Amino acid sequence: MQVLAGDIGGTKTLLAICEVSAASERTGALRVEVLASRRYDSRKFPGLGALCRTFAEEVGRGIPRWAGFGVAGPVANGRSHTTNLPWILDERDLAQTLGIDGVRLANDFHALTLGIQAVKSKDLLTLNEGVRDPKGPWAVIGAGTGLGEAIASGEREVLATEGGHTCFAPRTELEIGVLRFLSQRYAHVSWERILSGDGLVNLAEALASITGLPMPGPLADAIHDDRSHAPAQVTAAAENGDALCVQVLQLFCKLYGAEAGNLALKTLATGGVYVAGGIAPRIIPFMTDGRFREAFFDKGRMRPLLEQMPVQMVLDTEAGLLGAAALAAQKAAVQTQTRHTPATSS
Repeated sequence: MQVLAGDIGGTKTLLAICEVSAASERTGALRVEVLASRRYDSRKFPGLGALCRTFAEEVGRGIPRWAGFGVAGPVANGRSHTTNLPWILDERDLAQTLGIDGVRLANDFHALTLGIQAVKSKDLLTLNEGVRDPKGPWAVIGAGTGLGEAIASGEREVLATEGGHTCFAPRTELEIGVLRFLSQRYAHVSWERILSGDGLVNLAEALASITGLPMPGPLADAIHDDRSHAPAQVTAAAENGDALCVQVLQLFCKLYGAEAGNLALKTLATGGVYVAGGIAPRIIPFMTDGRFREAFFDKGRMRPLLEQMPVQMVLDTEAGLLGAAALAAQKAAVQTQTRHTPATSS
């Protein structure tokens, strides 16, 4: 079955036409092959319908009958107002606009969690070996434009969350200083204000104020001229050894590990914790230097429990797309079954 799949982010949108087939009838797992794909700047389009039509024209293919989209924001009753885009999405409206049989919308981390099941082992980097319980729940956390979190049961039921918007919890005097700094800017300092692209910039500004370390010129210029390009300047400066930006990434990874540990405890993720999102694969030397792992474990009496939980970084940037294709296939299966189920007489 061919489907249209989309990973709709606050910054970028990845669209693809995919072939979906059963990988295992016993487990219900799906095999997804990407046939054609394109990446777009989400902010350059007035809505998802216009973006999909542009995609179809560019790849020279008709839009398949079924579509699935992972959306950066909450989805309720087939409708979503995206968190970091001025888009309002509705399953029925999109299906009508595109002239297709059905659309399935889900939170982007719901889609990503489904997609992780199709990720190949070579695209998973182990941060903690642990001992995986194949029947246990697993958790997904990922920093990118925002901070996404999701959980899944051992039976593959996915529960999307908005855990990235919970309150940031500092643990040290330095982190308390960061909270004080950001509290002057935001009425609510969430984890997403720290663990995201803009969070890197927030941390750079906070640490510059707290430590007195100078901010590198290109980063200061990016913050002033176009803040959306500033996160890349933070990571570039850190790679070049800038003292401030090295500290920023070190603190970022500690806090990433701390919140991943929080999520692991809340879900009792004996099936494993997956670190996804666009930032972690770009800062692998910092993610693997021990700071993330130690902060993940640092939960007092619960440390032995966390030490047993496998933690892996997802390197496949199309994992969310694979999950969106699975959403489309699920939509097709449900609607087809509904159409072919005879009505019962009263």
